[in-house]
Amino acid sequence: MPVTMPVRAEADEPRRPHRSPAVLVRAGVLLAMLAGLAALTSRTGDRWLCDVDARISSLVARRRGTAVIRAAHAVSALAEPAAVAAPLAAATVLAIQKDGWHAAFKPFGTVITGMAVRRGLSRMIARPRPPAANWLIAPEGFSLPSKHTTLAALTAGACALGVGAGPHASDRAVLVAASGIGASRICLGVHWPSDVLAGWLFAAAWLDVVRALPARDQRSRRWPGVDKYEPSTASGGLLTGRTGQ
Repeated sequence: MPVTMPVRAEADEPRRPHRSPAVLVRAGVLLAMLAGLAALTSRTGDRWLCDVDARISSLVARRRGTAVIRAAHAVSALAEPAAVAAPLAAATVLAIQKDGWHAAFKPFGTVITGMAVRRGLSRMIARPRPPAANWLIAPEGFSLPSKHTTLAALTAGACALGVGAGPHASDRAVLVAASGIGASRICLGVHWPSDVLAGWLFAAAWLDVVRALPARDQRSRRWPGVDKYEPSTASGGLLTGRTGQ
């Protein structure tokens, strides 16, 4: 009689490599740096970092011209929630094509959860904004970490993750997004330079945490419990008319 041998569908598919613990170590280092930055800006005694922030902000406020201000407004608008929705949607579509429907939540989920945590941290740190006399746009909430910087960096990193970019490409995208948006917020007078640095540190750490989460294998896209049957030698003989007897 023909014999069929049940073989699990995933047995012939390569497993994805496990995430390196070095990613979580780096996330911990970045978060420790963020905590140190927040502590330095809230000290009542030696406030050297706050003095550096104040000098840079004052210098920028005195030197910004009309063209620079217009550019800052345009760049800052790129980190509004309505603006980041389009690239996140595109990254979601690519993630679905690459890894299946279970990856649909990844880009948006990374940004939404990260921004929720940032909001809580900002309220806990409660750092005041720069002087209102320097504002060229109405800000919302506290100053550290910078909301627009964090949103831009998280979006760049989440899109890179969605399309399967490597860690180095993702890190570069995060740094470029944080630098560009952060500079625009400093120019508009609504953030201290260290707020921007804090936004980048938090976004990079959060993306590392997301990278360290267990990744579902490609084989998980098959229906659960369904086996792939491969013919044995005996059944293969029936198909060819040779039973081996």
